[in-house]
Amino acid sequence: MIVGFENYKDSYDFNVSGIIHVGAHIGQEHQDYKNTFGESVRTHWFEPLPEMYQELVKNLSHDENAKAYNIALGERQGTTTIYVDNENGGQSSSVLKPAKHKEIFSHIKFDNSFEIDIARLDDFNIKDVNMLVLDVQGNELNVIKGATRTLSRIDYLFTEFNTVEM
Repeated sequence: MIVGFENYKDSYDFNVSGIIHVGAHIGQEHQDYKNTFGESVRTHWFEPLPEMYQELVKNLSHDENAKAYNIALGERQGTTTIYVDNENGGQSSSVLKPAKHKEIFSHIKFDNSFEIDIARLDDFNIKDVNMLVLDVQGNELNVIKGATRTLSRIDYLFTEFNTVEM
């Protein structure tokens, strides 16, 4: 979820043609995107967790301009481990091993991990967008490293930032 989107979405003159949302979860922002940027805005949603992906697909099923991908993104292609949170509906899951997250949010447990596929955003050659949203629990830099060609088409980049390694 884009933290603060409600507070600034009407403060700027966005000219968004399409959106890539990495770390989609179940697509909570979908209706906000449609309300803000129009019903015809194209969206691409990346979610690596199989259960969340299935819910995402259901939530996007009525939108012919939405495409979902069941894969993690990073700076390389292959496989990686994902650490899954059990208390936060999967929203804190990450391909990075949790650090301070367990101390600051002690109610969130990372009891499960498993191997998932990972690819570079550039491998998908998505050209119908100019906004990139990253919500990947600290893995943002690695996603950016795998998106150098895609970034040349991006006008707006939204991401979370922590000053503590979560």
